[in-house]
Amino acid sequence: MERAATHTWPGWNVLACCLLVGLLGKIAISAALMAPKGFIPWVGPRASEAATPANTEVAAEKQPAPTVPRVLSLLEKERQALRTREQAVAAKEDQLRVLKTEVETRLKELSAIQQRAMEFLEEEKRMQGEQNRHLVATLEAMPPDRAGKLLEKMDDEVAAQILRRLKGKEAGAILSLLNPDKAARLSQKLLK
Repeated sequence: MERAATHTWPGWNVLACCLLVGLLGKIAISAALMAPKGFIPWVGPRASEAATPANTEVAAEKQPAPTVPRVLSLLEKERQALRTREQAVAAKEDQLRVLKTEVETRLKELSAIQQRAMEFLEEEKRMQGEQNRHLVATLEAMPPDRAGKLLEKMDDEVAAQILRRLKGKEAGAILSLLNPDKAARLSQKLLK
């Protein structure tokens, strides 16, 4: 004999009923909490917790509210402080404008002075070059012994500059007639 395997567990029915009752309870609680005010009389704040005029007066006494005249006076003080700062900033800006104008004027003056100095230096170089050319031409026209005596008394730098401008044969003839120490120093300067 074979028995049929249609045996069901009786706990499934109990479990399904418990789940259904729990779901319905959750829906009821949600509806009660989300209901509009006054729809269900027991939902909402109690009368003892409600904001009554007596409770608001007590809260107002605990936190002193600033009075309107006091706020206005504070605002006026801030406005006055801002005006004072604005005036100070405006005065500083005026000073800066004046200083900027002075600096620009002085820069222009310095630029003009620099330009004149450059022109003066160029003129000085040109004149020095002409004098050196004239001196070189004079030394070339002199006999080497007299040119040597003249170079002997000159500063080494100037003498070296003049010797550089002379032709090699004439410079050699003059160097040979100079004091050996002076000739050595001038030769060294000619190499540089």
